[in-house]
Amino acid sequence: MRIRTSVYYSDGSGHEHKDIDIEEGRIAAIGNMRNPDVDLSGLLVLPGFIDIHVHGGNGSDVMDGSYEAINNISLHKLKEGVTSFCPTTVTARPARTYAAIDAINQSIIRGVEGARALGAFLEGPYINPKYKGAHPEEYIRDISLNEIEDLLERGQGNIISIAIAPELPHALEAIKMLGKRNVNVRLGHSGATYEETIAGIKAGGRVAIHTYNAMSPFFHRMPGMTGAVMENDDIISEIICDFVHTHPAAARLLYKAKGADKVILITDCMQAGGMPDGNYQLGELRVAVKDGTARTDTGAIAGSTLNLLKAVKNMRQTLGVPLAEVVKMAAATPARALGIFDRFGDIAVGKYADIIALDEELNLRFVMVEGTVMPIQP
Repeated sequence: MRIRTSVYYSDGSGHEHKDIDIEEGRIAAIGNMRNPDVDLSGLLVLPGFIDIHVHGGNGSDVMDGSYEAINNISLHKLKEGVTSFCPTTVTARPARTYAAIDAINQSIIRGVEGARALGAFLEGPYINPKYKGAHPEEYIRDISLNEIEDLLERGQGNIISIAIAPELPHALEAIKMLGKRNVNVRLGHSGATYEETIAGIKAGGRVAIHTYNAMSPFFHRMPGMTGAVMENDDIISEIICDFVHTHPAAARLLYKAKGADKVILITDCMQAGGMPDGNYQLGELRVAVKDGTARTDTGAIAGSTLNLLKAVKNMRQTLGVPLAEVVKMAAATPARALGIFDRFGDIAVGKYADIIALDEELNLRFVMVEGTVMPIQP
């Protein structure tokens, strides 16, 4: 297949009037060629977005523990221009976590009908109870290297990332062990001091979970995890840019402090994504959604109903961040953070043909996953 563009974005840069030649699901050539099969002139052609932190959507939860749930979430993600995602667990009973891992394994082995499932992100149980957010405290556990080994064995190589609070006993050992196993470590749900956070980064922590949320805050004499993350170039920051989890000024400040190479747009979306207000589940917890905001019975924010395209619009249209930079935060930077930029996150020769197109108002008009044009459901 050959795609004609008037402008496409590649790793923070714009390129004009190029054709993209696709063979066997990958980009084979970029240049000026004849006879395009698909003409996307007049649209903004972008690499497919990558959501590295998503719990659910369209009425399904990763913790449902079924292939059907993961598949349903994958179809939902297409509607927001996401072509790859990390199905994300929450802290739960071990049996329920195992069921979720098994379902993610099946989604990768069998494939799904929508956005590609990259691998599991285990958000819990190795977190600080004082910063638990919407994680049930009764299932938060001490770090056990043996249990982590059991989880990785169960994952069959499909656990791509694990959350660790770096101040916990055995945290640094666990971070180093996971690094040797090529598992991306994310730091968060943590009350770590500045110094404890830096130690976690030096041990191998690579991504900060939903920056500002569920982490020790910044104070000028005690910078906490928030200060360490904002100041340190060796860690990349997730952000939920829905203006519920973060004030617009806080989102702008993080971008100015770290730049598009060090900020990842995520949704942290739960079961209610794309659904009306009402009562839902996030793992073990009941969640009420009102005016699009999800909260537990105790009032804690419980994930979001955000979609990634809306996060992109918030960054571009409300905060005024250049589109090329916003696209980097939604595609190239998450791919780099997970160590998969050689295959994903960019429009470049040799990479998977995961391509989307938006109109000038940033509405989705075209989605392709691995060279296959996907229907955009209403």
